[in-house]
Amino acid sequence: MRLSRRLVVGTISVVAFLALWQFVGQREIVRSDLISYPTEVLATFVRLTSTGELGTNAAVTLQEFIEGFVPSVVVGVIFGVALALIRPLRELLDPLLTAIYNAPVIAFIPILVVWFGVGTYSKVVIVFISAIFPVIINTRVGVSEIAEPWLRAVRSFGAGQLQIVTKAILPGSMPAIMAGIRLGLGRAIVGLIAGEMYVSLSGIGRMIQIYSSAARSSEIIVLVVVIAVFGYACVALLRSVENRMGTWRSDLE
Repeated sequence: MRLSRRLVVGTISVVAFLALWQFVGQREIVRSDLISYPTEVLATFVRLTSTGELGTNAAVTLQEFIEGFVPSVVVGVIFGVALALIRPLRELLDPLLTAIYNAPVIAFIPILVVWFGVGTYSKVVIVFISAIFPVIINTRVGVSEIAEPWLRAVRSFGAGQLQIVTKAILPGSMPAIMAGIRLGLGRAIVGLIAGEMYVSLSGIGRMIQIYSSAARSSEIIVLVVVIAVFGYACVALLRSVENRMGTWRSDLE
């Protein structure tokens, strides 16, 4: 009942917003070339899709995202666990990691383009760098907060280091790890689009740059909606994985 009510209220708010937007745009209460309106945006989406322009560029962006984000999660979790378990390594690298994490990723784009060129590799590296630090830091914090009595109990049953990691450390720190992955996801999408807008031959960010220069509001809105839907789908997927991980943790416990 509660979920149904939220769905109904959410649907009503979206429909009301779209109706108001359509009215304001069509009646040109605000200049329609500045804000467009839903039916025009839908027509633009159909046109960009039918010509293959949107699909081709979206495929490039998706490839760059996957090639950068997946390794950042794997490396970030491994490195975060290592930092939490190896004190000298943590003391050595913590200040550097914190400084880089708080620096704006966009500031690194020019030098990354110089190093890796304007093709795919520079954007993959931007995604990797954008996502990995939240994963590392949240994983380290999550592992560090695992109660020591729990670890001693696992060791008392003769568990080796690998079993301690898989049976105690990873299940116990999973909420923090997933929080880091979600933070990394948002930063990765922002970094990727900014990188494609800065210098790229193709991709959604490149399309935004082109249509922004031409003041084509309908096309820009379509692209922003595509990015928003992609981000929402990724978050929904992560929540589904997190729920499954919750079941895995319960089984282990």
